[in-house]
Amino acid sequence: MARGQAKQGEHRWSREERLEMLRSCQLFAAWPAARLADLAAIARAGHYPRGTEIYPRDPRRREAFVIVSGGIEISRVSAAGKKFVLGLAGPRDVVGLVRLLDRQPIHFAYRAHADSILLHLPADALIAILDAEPALWRDIALFMCARQGDSLRLLNDQQLGSLEQRMAATLVGLARIHGIAGEDGTELGLRLPQEQLGAMLGVTRQSVNRLLRGFEEAGLIATDYNRITIRDPLALDGIAAAGD
Repeated sequence: MARGQAKQGEHRWSREERLEMLRSCQLFAAWPAARLADLAAIARAGHYPRGTEIYPRDPRRREAFVIVSGGIEISRVSAAGKKFVLGLAGPRDVVGLVRLLDRQPIHFAYRAHADSILLHLPADALIAILDAEPALWRDIALFMCARQGDSLRLLNDQQLGSLEQRMAATLVGLARIHGIAGEDGTELGLRLPQEQLGAMLGVTRQSVNRLLRGFEEAGLIATDYNRITIRDPLALDGIAAAGD
């Protein structure tokens, strides 16, 4: 199997399984049953091992996708080889809706940062479903506006202030988008290697490691095998706000 291709036949998702997964996504939860059924009919499942690029060297490919399991990193590498991570997405996220637009190619790379299963939604078929019930375009617009706000906040958090402030703000932002509440705090629902955090903040893994250890010793977070749990979000908010 060539790198960048989905494994086929490992698990053939039934229509009912696709429907259940789509219904669990915030974007599609309130859609009429008939439109959800149409969506399930066009969805195609694919499995991507960790490190696999979703759209290898194909910036014009027009598909959105739902993350069933695993996680996706959205990034770009400069001509000098420096990697910039725009964002991360986890289970039940809908990614790539910007690809509904056909006017220009999208040059950011989508890469599985854990073994992932995706449901692909071809843009033309998705647009036909939306056109059949135009009120659903409002859901798409509101969803994309919310994501734009999240992206702008993350970009601000990643670039402004001291490294400590930027790290605190980034962790709080990721918890807001991907957090899972538990007895010990809010776990980031993403596998988050230190190299990836470093790429988001523009620093080395060693710098990230030192800072995370400091946060953990202070009781602000807990770490375990690339998993981070926020134990004191108010304290992290306070560190982040010091840069405002």
